Amino acid sequence: MVESFSVSYGKATSYLPVVEMLKAYFKIDDRDDARAIREKLTGKILTLDESLRPLLPAFFGLFDVAGDAPEWSALTPAERGQRALEAVKRLVLRESQVQPLLLVFEDLHWIDAETQTLLDSLVESLPTARIVLLVNYRPEYRHGWGSKSYYTQLRIDPLTPDSAEQLLEALLGSAPALRPLKRLLIERTDGNPFFLEESVRTLVELRVLVGARGAYTLATPVEATQVPATVQAVLAARIDRLPAVVKQLLQSAAVIGKDVAVSLLEAVAGQPVDDVRRGLTQLQAAEFLYETSLFPELEYTFKHALTLEVAYQSLLRERRRTLHGRVLSEMERQFTDRVAEKVELLAHHALRGEAWERAARYLYQAGEKALAQARFKSGAAFYEAAIEALDHLGDRMDRALKLDALLELWSTRISTGRLDDVPALAERSEALARLLDDGPRLARVQVRQAQAVTMTGVIPGTLASAIEKAREASQRADPSDLRTRSYAQYIAGLACRDLGRLAEASGEFQAGVALFADADPTSDDGALAFPIYTSLCAWGAEVHAAAGDFDRALASANAALRMAEILRHPSSMTIAGAFLGYVHIMRGDLQAAVGVLERGLATSHEHDLVHGLKANGLYLAWAYLLRGERERGLDHLRRALERSTGSFDLLWTRHWTVPAYAYLVAGRLEEARTAVAAGLAAVAARHAKGYLAPLLRLDTEILAFENAGRAGGGRLPEALEVATKLGMRPEAAHCRLALARLDLGLGKQRDAEEHLRAALTLYRDMSMGFWLERAEAVR
Repeated sequence: MVESFSVSYGKATSYLPVVEMLKAYFKIDDRDDARAIREKLTGKILTLDESLRPLLPAFFGLFDVAGDAPEWSALTPAERGQRALEAVKRLVLRESQVQPLLLVFEDLHWIDAETQTLLDSLVESLPTARIVLLVNYRPEYRHGWGSKSYYTQLRIDPLTPDSAEQLLEALLGSAPALRPLKRLLIERTDGNPFFLEESVRTLVELRVLVGARGAYTLATPVEATQVPATVQAVLAARIDRLPAVVKQLLQSAAVIGKDVAVSLLEAVAGQPVDDVRRGLTQLQAAEFLYETSLFPELEYTFKHALTLEVAYQSLLRERRRTLHGRVLSEMERQFTDRVAEKVELLAHHALRGEAWERAARYLYQAGEKALAQARFKSGAAFYEAAIEALDHLGDRMDRALKLDALLELWSTRISTGRLDDVPALAERSEALARLLDDGPRLARVQVRQAQAVTMTGVIPGTLASAIEKAREASQRADPSDLRTRSYAQYIAGLACRDLGRLAEASGEFQAGVALFADADPTSDDGALAFPIYTSLCAWGAEVHAAAGDFDRALASANAALRMAEILRHPSSMTIAGAFLGYVHIMRGDLQAAVGVLERGLATSHEHDLVHGLKANGLYLAWAYLLRGERERGLDHLRRALERSTGSFDLLWTRHWTVPAYAYLVAGRLEEARTAVAAGLAAVAARHAKGYLAPLLRLDTEILAFENAGRAGGGRLPEALEVATKLGMRPEAAHCRLALARLDLGLGKQRDAEEHLRAALTLYRDMSMGFWLERAEAVR
């Protein structure tokens, strides 16, 4: 049997019940250092099954002990979380093959989202595993297991009068004189068994009942007996009747939490050790606390969560603050080398102890930890609390820490799609950075502002202003801050690409790539920055393809994919592959495109990468449709478009040009027209001239398709002019071919031949064989 629990402050702590369960399984003690933890994890896992060795980095990550696997550091937070979930599930299932397992998870109403995800996944495997999963929770908790045939719910309702009578028979005895008291207790408690037990203990302590369990007699008439109206009132009254030093000991234990290590209690209670031990004996005899562990350290736990809550609430604010401060100081002393593991608990006590400076520091570290595990909502909560703690300090606050917290809170908003307060965060961050006169931190503000303008549109501004801010950020950034400098180049290049300034975009992307010349992808900083390298190379490939330089485009896309594979970074691998597939489609090598995109889509499904699913799915649909596989292509197109990536949809759809083209090839004209309209609206709103030409061309081709090729030129001349001016040679060739077809339909033979010759020349010069064959078929 392996048991775990949740606590009221644990919703913001990723995998807390899972880690507690694993501690029991691996016999890990709070006093174990990082080396001891690694040894216990490694020994137990490899003894169970040598094939589980690849799971070790995930378990090291769960316990915040450094592993030597660079591939783990290179994973994104979301990918680490997914690997951790898979590792725990595989371990449990493998152990169940050796021996039957009973897994107990208590108090699920306080569970964190990551543990919930693990349980949901584990529940799916229960029918074929030798595992019994036992959980308990309050009525407000919700899950999706109710429809499973192997799920059984045992609802703990209030006892029926007959059952309550049986319980009281066991507690009180069967003397006829007790019947009126039993009726009174059943009526007052509504059959709540815990309430009944606490009420009986109260009557014993008040000497209303005398004797022994199961053989009590009344010492006071029933008419004079007072039973409190709620179980909380019963508990509060019982606590108040404790001797003062014992009551203070219980309150100190309540501040520590559900599980109470005696060494910690002795350090914070402010009582002699002998008094603490005697007090614990009394509290155990009164069934407020139970002894749960003798080795390696004496430990107690509260009998019931309500007991803890009532004892905690009985403290005056100043006493509560003092005790939290003592717990914090003692935990800092005990866990000097374990801060990362205990940071949420340290933050909890610092916050309750109103130690604002330490609270802000621990809350910020807890936020960093949450972001590293892709728990963006939890991270946001920690950063918000850190900012509030700093505000309590007034002029004594660490303004640099506040700025860092604001910037990280901003990042969580982008990740969670909660963008309503981003403009305010941007304003506060910039004002604080300028007040501090901190150039490197102002650079981090500006690159986020540029990103918000370019990619999400939540901050007012033009693409030109985003380029300016990104370039300023690149100049201001600390020379060693590879992430900020490279990301600034990436954002500037992206904005230039949207504006149709291809040469400038290429220059920005190449300058960003050059920053990595001496960087080590296996270092901690490199592992975080090199995914930006892959994005720089990938978008550089797209720009080269848009200009018709396919040799450089393929080289750049392959460089992105090689680095992603070196990093073993699934997200970067799927995006780099999507760009490589896109370049192959642009050139017309559909077979190569399909192979790359199918692999990218499979990897995206394996790791549940929404951006990879969107990009690879879209381009694969386009390739299938161009190959004539209509139903297959439309199925992929539907699924890809159903996956929203929010503001990133414009990036992956290329301002809706890809869906419009795909629908046109499939003959779905209404959907194609809708996509073109969406693209033109976005282009107009953002002045994204770099996507105007293909949208104008597709708009006219839809009209021509409807009119059997006898429509006028529409906006094709304008599309050709824009494509030619911007140096978008493949698009210029497509415009020439479209004009040739329309002119033929209208009987303008000479004009048609002129446009066709120009299209054929462009296609040959760029080695676009697939498109060349289509053009030659027009003759």
